[in-house]
Amino acid sequence: MLRLLYSLLLSLFMSAALAAPTVIGSESVDPLSTANLTQWTVGLLFVLLLIIAAAWLARRFSGFSVAQAGQLKVLSGVSLGGREKALLIRAGKQHILLGVSPGQVINLHTFAEGEIEQSAPVSASGFQASLQKMMTQQAAK
Repeated sequence: MLRLLYSLLLSLFMSAALAAPTVIGSESVDPLSTANLTQWTVGLLFVLLLIIAAAWLARRFSGFSVAQAGQLKVLSGVSLGGREKALLIRAGKQHILLGVSPGQVINLHTFAEGEIEQSAPVSASGFQASLQKMMTQQAAK
């Protein structure tokens, strides 16, 4: 009985495997026919729309945003070399000077509360002057 069932299943699978596969658009002989090109174009546009929709959904629902919100804000920065920067950030009420390079971020200095004015963001040239002033003050201590 088991052999009969095995041979029946084997014959069903063999007939399905040996059957000619049906390919969409296989009725047209020319691969560059209008039907085939239209089908490829519609399929490509559908895939591109799916990719764009997935990217939009990922950005919308995963918290990616360009705007700065919350308690962390970059006040100013200066380039120190080809790929190194010094950034002055405000985290809550505290100001932090960070050294940023491709492989790491280093806390260079944490300013005491009230040491830097809250009135206006520091401009790039003002940042350089402030950094130089702070460095000379630290060296003098």
